Amino acid sequence: MTQPTITDLATALDDAGRVDVVLGAAWDAFDVVGRLADALALDEGSDEMQAMLVGIKCADGRRLLPPPEHGRPLQTGSPGPGRTGLEPYAALLRHVDAALRRLASVPECADDTEQLHLVAGHAAAAAALLMTVRQDSGTAS
Repeated sequence: MTQPTITDLATALDDAGRVDVVLGAAWDAFDVVGRLADALALDEGSDEMQAMLVGIKCADGRRLLPPPEHGRPLQTGSPGPGRTGLEPYAALLRHVDAALRRLASVPECADDTEQLHLVAGHAAAAAALLMTVRQDSGTAS
């Protein structure tokens, strides 16, 4: 995923006036990071079990959200080396967590508060797990 894609998703996550946009961006973020986790599970420099757990958390979160209206997957791209390369993706998941918790306090979403908190928890857990997939500092060995 490119930096503009991350920035676009972050902007959409902050659009509290449009619930569908926030939910769609959260779904996209889970999808992109989930596919990244699948690729990381096969990467020799990654902890495959941790990567699989990230993928599971992303799938669980995505499953509880409506798919975005655009109906096309975003580009995943390749992360940079080491843990540092995963940080933008973890930050995006933390942003999903915060955005969904904010959305849970919006009167329009009162009936979905519990589910939004559950999905936010999946995002937070996936973000934390993602940062354990690679143990190095991102420097060449």
